[in-house]
Amino acid sequence: MLLKRLLPLKNLKVLSLAAASSVIIYGCDKKGDGPVNPTGPPTNAEINKWILDSLKRYYYWTDNLPASPNTGQEPIPFFNSVKYSADRFSFINIPNGATSRKADSRSKYGFDYVVFKEPTTNHVLGLVTLVLNTSPAQGQGLRRGQYFNKINNTELTETNAAYLQSQLLSGSSVKLTAASFDTGSIKETGSITIPAGNTLEQTAVQKTFTVGSKKVGYLFFTAFLATDREAYLTVFNDFKTSGINDLILDLRYNAGGDVSAAAAMCSMIPVGITASSGFIEYKGNRNAGERNETFAEAATVSGGPSFTALQQRNLGLIRLYVLTTAATESAAELVINNLQPYLTVVQIGQTTRGKDEASITIADRRSAKRVDWVMYPIVYKILNSRGNGGYSAGITPAYSMVESAHLPLMNFGIETDPMIAATLRLIDGKGFSTSGSGLSNNSLRSTSQTQTAEIFNSAVSAFSAPLLKDH
Repeated sequence: MLLKRLLPLKNLKVLSLAAASSVIIYGCDKKGDGPVNPTGPPTNAEINKWILDSLKRYYYWTDNLPASPNTGQEPIPFFNSVKYSADRFSFINIPNGATSRKADSRSKYGFDYVVFKEPTTNHVLGLVTLVLNTSPAQGQGLRRGQYFNKINNTELTETNAAYLQSQLLSGSSVKLTAASFDTGSIKETGSITIPAGNTLEQTAVQKTFTVGSKKVGYLFFTAFLATDREAYLTVFNDFKTSGINDLILDLRYNAGGDVSAAAAMCSMIPVGITASSGFIEYKGNRNAGERNETFAEAATVSGGPSFTALQQRNLGLIRLYVLTTAATESAAELVINNLQPYLTVVQIGQTTRGKDEASITIADRRSAKRVDWVMYPIVYKILNSRGNGGYSAGITPAYSMVESAHLPLMNFGIETDPMIAATLRLIDGKGFSTSGSGLSNNSLRSTSQTQTAEIFNSAVSAFSAPLLKDH
């Protein structure tokens, strides 16, 4: 929501972990170091003062802001210079223009990939892990599980993988050379040229499996969108009608999103919650303070289904299975952490990204607008109803499993997908086993981590299993 005037942050409604609320910032001149109503084109000093004044009031790490930063810089270098060193997610941009946010292959082309060394040949290959519906990548025939050995005609190696990633993200299109490997040899099978373009459609898969005498619901999706809350009613009504005993949320490539969407889904899972059951705590700086919201309050922000409608579809579960990778973040991590007070969350996969924070949107909407830039600073740390959080290093799974160590990759929702199969065996009381074909973790090496975009990230980078992830 856009406020007509500056309000104490505790009165703002947090809508999303990526962009929580909108705040209008008016110019001010408390120290007399500039005109109250400047004229002419805005200078870097004026813009940067607006940035700094806003951060001093709202920023979670306000006490770590430098005392006398160089306001003569361009806005992006200035913003990056004053951010706290541990802040991975705050950014600034001009809508449809310059941005401090790093690009990623998902938001640019509609696919995620990892890079690994194939142990029998020592060749370095790219592996497509996700292709979004209606994306440019899907339109050109790219599919999950596909391999490639070249980016823009340059062969992938351990030393150039990060450089080629930057080249992939800097152009208006990318050419991938498709490849296959079999009996110790790599064979090029053609090329795919993908134009850059936006993808807004949700990618989701819903299934019901039968395991022994149990029915197991399964849901894969890539983001929590407020516009999907009505669709959740249909999905969970199907699960409830089917009489499922357990539920698998496949959040392997879920980049998070809207708090109300996450709260709405969470409201339909555990046994025993009511409208007054605590869901989330926001902990901010001295101006923001602390805020708490119940399931009903968090789930029904800005419309959407009523809490009564959500409760009518509640599955009454005492246990939830969640599949994760290093690409699982933000609102997806919130689901894991904030349901723990109400049921047993069994996490299978890899440690998550580690975004236990919420940001707000800060813009200048004066009638005589001076600043075109919009800021998305981190303002809150996120906790569950017991006050537990602090997962900036990620949430560690109870059962460790790396999907790229079990090749070939299968489509989401396939019962024989190694991660799904391992979870179903666990549900069936047969214990946890990661048996499968593909790469062993020992065959994979590690490289430095690369930060990537926040809202539609396609994976964190790390040569460890695998060599490099674009996310």
